[in-house]
Amino acid sequence: MTTFKLPDLGEGLTESEIVRWLVAEGDTVELNQILAEVETAKAVVDLPSPYAGVVRALHAAEGETIAVGAPLIEYDVEGAEPADAPAPAAEAAEPDEQPAPALPVEDRPAADATAKPAQERVSVLVGSVKVGSGARATRRRRTFEPTPFVRDERRPARAFPPVRALARQRGIDLSSIEPTGEDGIVTRADLDRLSSPAAAPASAPARASRRERVTGLRKHTAKAMTDSAFTAPHAAVFLQVDVTETRQLVDDLKARARGGDAPTFLSMACRAILLAAVRTPEVNSTFHADANEIEVHGAVNLGIAVATDRGLVVASVDDADLLDATELAGRIREQAEKAREGRLSPAELTSSTMTVSNVGVFGVDGGVPILNPGESVILALGTVRRTPWEHRGEIALRDVMQITVSFDHRVLDGKEASAFIADVGALLEHPGLALARR
Repeated sequence: MTTFKLPDLGEGLTESEIVRWLVAEGDTVELNQILAEVETAKAVVDLPSPYAGVVRALHAAEGETIAVGAPLIEYDVEGAEPADAPAPAAEAAEPDEQPAPALPVEDRPAADATAKPAQERVSVLVGSVKVGSGARATRRRRTFEPTPFVRDERRPARAFPPVRALARQRGIDLSSIEPTGEDGIVTRADLDRLSSPAAAPASAPARASRRERVTGLRKHTAKAMTDSAFTAPHAAVFLQVDVTETRQLVDDLKARARGGDAPTFLSMACRAILLAAVRTPEVNSTFHADANEIEVHGAVNLGIAVATDRGLVVASVDDADLLDATELAGRIREQAEKAREGRLSPAELTSSTMTVSNVGVFGVDGGVPILNPGESVILALGTVRRTPWEHRGEIALRDVMQITVSFDHRVLDGKEASAFIADVGALLEHPGLALARR
């Protein structure tokens, strides 16, 4: 028997949750066959098999969180023979005879003597990121061909991570639902149908308090926000802006767009932020307390805060300063969809250098966001309201929005933060200024 222990997934995490097993005891698996979907604090990834053989035991249940290095699967490995033992005779073997154990298998390769020292890890909203070498680690998510829905008492129905999380919140057993999604996937509509008033029992159950263990993304978000709040000295500035001209420009560009691609108001606001960052580059920086240094980043990787059923995720649009407003709109939409489906790679969740939180989509005027650890600025964009406003010496109804900039006071003072938010506001109030400014 050979034991496969949960490996370090290369993200600096100490535990992972088994989302779904794709094999069962007694199954024969091939080398690199996907064994399970594993959820870290950052994303759901596929776990490939390091051996070819027969699965004899699974040491974790679906939904269980286990530590890195803990036993995960036991195999009968193909080709593994007992050391110095004769070949077994199928007919002559005594009933109580057992083959000698296979030679130990190292869980990890030995470290290269010439390898560079380990890089420093910096806590971010959804885990940690290596700094020091300038190189950015990436990982491609392996994919597998989905199998048709088959009711199996050992495994729940298939569903994406946000749907699984919603089912847990509502106390719904996924295996009790007949899925309507493609390839037998349970959808949110299936949950809503089951939870609708028409499907509810005539007498409602007694209401009771509910406690949930904090795991996965919520656990690491809580730690990252606590570390940020008590490490970086936060300060904030606010500005109300007349964005009527920018709203009109977005409408005009949509009317003229060919093929359906056009900027959105959020992408135009992000363009204003990126242009303002050129005039105040300190907003795109990291404070390294151990070295007492401020690192001003060359590229602007713009983080977009996305609310998902799993919790808050910051999806990075790398090299956002090189994109126009239409390209930004497409990239923001793409990253937000991947975030809600749990398909962002660790690199896409850890590479941002400054962040935008569009709290206006929730109908609120503003808020004071906490910095994403490792960054010096985060902006909150409030909802746009039709408001009486002074315009050209008269009172008129205008589209007005509040902008909030939270900043690390170790990196920026009120002067720099105020100059930055004023530039953002001026560009949104008069978008034509982008043509005249560098």
